[in-house]
Amino acid sequence: MRTLQSYFIKEALQPFIIAGIVLSTLALLTQSLAVLDIIVDDRASFMAYSKITLLALPQLFSIILPFALFIAISFAVQRLLTDNEYMVAFAGGMTRWDVIAPVMRIASFAVLANLAINTWVQPTAYKLMRETLYEVRTDIASSIIRPGVFVSPALNLTIFAKDVQQKVLHDVMIYDGRNRDKPLIYFAQTGTLIEDGDKAALALTNATRQSIDAKGAVENLSFSQTRYELSGVIAPQSTLLYKRSDRYLGELFHPDMTNYWDRQNQDALRAEGHSRLASPLYNFTLALMALAALLGGNYNSLGYNRPLLTAAILALLVRLSGFSIEAAAAENPAINLAQYGLPIVVAGICLWMVLHKNRFGRPAGRLVSA
Repeated sequence: MRTLQSYFIKEALQPFIIAGIVLSTLALLTQSLAVLDIIVDDRASFMAYSKITLLALPQLFSIILPFALFIAISFAVQRLLTDNEYMVAFAGGMTRWDVIAPVMRIASFAVLANLAINTWVQPTAYKLMRETLYEVRTDIASSIIRPGVFVSPALNLTIFAKDVQQKVLHDVMIYDGRNRDKPLIYFAQTGTLIEDGDKAALALTNATRQSIDAKGAVENLSFSQTRYELSGVIAPQSTLLYKRSDRYLGELFHPDMTNYWDRQNQDALRAEGHSRLASPLYNFTLALMALAALLGGNYNSLGYNRPLLTAAILALLVRLSGFSIEAAAAENPAINLAQYGLPIVVAGICLWMVLHKNRFGRPAGRLVSA
């Protein structure tokens, strides 16, 4: 019996790994397109873009893991049925629980992996992603300066830099004509961006300022160091705010009541916390839904496409219902219990179908030929 169960585990584990890799790759491609705007709009580096894309993967993997399990079990169990290998197992005295035990072991592993992702991996990755996004979107030098290009961040203001390395501009030229009576032109060897709260400035070194005096003559002033204010040119940057997906369980269930945002969103934070704990249960639910479609009825040598399609649609609806319950719980904390109840109830119904019922009402102690 142990040899057969080990064989069944092997047959289900391989497609589970393949399905997880394929779905993760598709999710990663989708995420890479979703954050493409940080290169177009914020001119982030390819390294920052890649980092942000990869850091979003844990949450995506947490969502797709139950579906990868559903696909793997559907593929493996259907193959074992059509090859009559389950018939041999039942003929050898194995009960239905003995047959589904390998699948439940894989589902248990998926639940533990999903729980680890939800409670530690995802918030750690998302905190890093949020910090990277904040750095990219508040990098004023990258957002307003393009190397080798004349840019106008404000009316009658033009800035040119031959090269930009982090917050240092090289070979800088600034034309400031906002004061029409006395336009100014700056030339500098370097310009370092300085941020002080909601104020920003360029610290220019080896700079020359040209202007026209009252007599119409060109006036040249040289500075070893000078400061060019960017106030009114660049909007103040917002503070870094960690969203619900970035918080650890302790931060979700025990929000900081001295923080205004946490105080206003404490129900939503706790709903997120319950979702993190409840969502791994869908690995059991979707695994049992696949088993119910295949083993909750009679043996059919022609395949199980129709019941599997029905089970796949129902699995998607159940998972979408779980997301809807989470959204409702953010407004009404009493609904949080349903986040656990839905996957448990559906899993219980499917387990009963597998162990105790056939589609045609026959006892489910053994497989019956069509």
